[in-house]
Amino acid sequence: MEFQLDRQHAKPLYIQLSEQLQDRIRSGSLPAGTKLPPVRDLAESLGLTRLTVHNAYSELQASGWVEAYVGRGTFVAERIKPIIPEYEIRQRVVEELQTPWFSQGMLADMLRLAQQPNLISFAQAAPAEETFPVREIGRAIQQALRDPSALGYGPTQGELCLREAIATWLLDRNVVTSPDHVLVTTGAQQGVALALKAFVRQGDVVLVEEPTYLGFIEQATALGVRLIGIPLDDQGLRLDILQRVLCEYKPRLLYTVPTFHNPTGVCLSAERQEALLQLAQEHNLIILEDDVYGPLSYDAQAPHPIKARDPNGRVVYLGSFSKILTPGLRLGYLVARDELLHPLLTAKRGNDLHCSPLLQRALADYLGRGQLAAHLRYVRELYRERRDAMERALNRYCPRDIQWTHPRGGLCYWLTLPAGLNGTDIYTEAIEAGVGVTLGNVFFPQPPRNAHLRLCFATQSPELIDRGIRILGDVLTRHVLRCGQLAARAWRETTPLM
Repeated sequence: MEFQLDRQHAKPLYIQLSEQLQDRIRSGSLPAGTKLPPVRDLAESLGLTRLTVHNAYSELQASGWVEAYVGRGTFVAERIKPIIPEYEIRQRVVEELQTPWFSQGMLADMLRLAQQPNLISFAQAAPAEETFPVREIGRAIQQALRDPSALGYGPTQGELCLREAIATWLLDRNVVTSPDHVLVTTGAQQGVALALKAFVRQGDVVLVEEPTYLGFIEQATALGVRLIGIPLDDQGLRLDILQRVLCEYKPRLLYTVPTFHNPTGVCLSAERQEALLQLAQEHNLIILEDDVYGPLSYDAQAPHPIKARDPNGRVVYLGSFSKILTPGLRLGYLVARDELLHPLLTAKRGNDLHCSPLLQRALADYLGRGQLAAHLRYVRELYRERRDAMERALNRYCPRDIQWTHPRGGLCYWLTLPAGLNGTDIYTEAIEAGVGVTLGNVFFPQPPRNAHLRLCFATQSPELIDRGIRILGDVLTRHVLRCGQLAARAWRETTPLM
């Protein structure tokens, strides 16, 4: 069988294969009862992984196009589902147009495949479970339970004791604020949702770095917000491009992760921070600064956040304890001047009224005892060791054609693959080989030119990091070689025009 598969297309290869098989069944070239090629044979003939072909067959079976029998194979079904009514086709088209380009099967694959057991997973930017301060948090909860009101309702803005502790803690990040300007949130994810609800409306233009945090893309897209990506270089956000976009689109909000950026790990330079604040003042732009990775610096003191240089209150500052302490507390915070804090409070009140007083008071007790500083010293040393292990493994096992960032902090490496490589194939083949990664394309509001992978190192030991990168390196090497062979074959088969 001959198929036209576009490895550069955003649509996954298994969907392309499934759709072309449907077309052949529909046209009659694959009549009822025809046996499809075995998964292994078709994968080898097309240069695909077995998992890709298996997923294509599964799509066909779920839609009623084929029937599979254990020990016999996969056959074109005797009775195909009736044609979908025209109104349902129109509705389906509308739904597809409202769906982000990256969600066309890709995110579902990520969730389904990541649940496979025995994976060495570099997929999630999460702290290591062995670092969770179980005993200290347990004692803090017991202390909070001495007051029965900890189990009741609490203020929307957050418990005063925690807001005071956060304001004190932020002095370590050179952010000077009052507890009155702090809003406690259910993690940074809710902070993002509240800012979007407070400051933008459906159809508004919002600027993001390109690439950017997937959670922001998902929430903004769900609200019908138009996202415009501003590219990065090794100094962070490209302000020359940002200035042109500000003049043309007049956006209300910019979302940025300027310190140990997720997913690339780069930092916005001090000079660009100053210039960004000037642009924000000139264009009446609100900056939502996500600093959840700022405290995780490994080689030197972390750069100060933009909020530390914010004389005019243009910055809404977002932080969380999920990456540096434990995500199970689900506690984060926003810091904003009065005029911006009011709509955030209104959004919080309409969202979930307030965060758990029990957990807030427990965290305030933990912070008040000065235990976070010692915890951060411990995790920074641990994650530095694991970052260095991943750097060594990437140098040892990855093909020279692969490029990656060298993060000074945070939890992520960002790999850029050479042109011609299909990230989805590499992603699925890596999982098939026992290594979980994050497909980098989902961090872009629009399809990128090259494929990327994000690798997170915090949750794996140096030994498992070495083993996992060796496996991933083998997968990447095979794809680089295959891409080179296909390019060479195409060159040989090309007849020059005379």
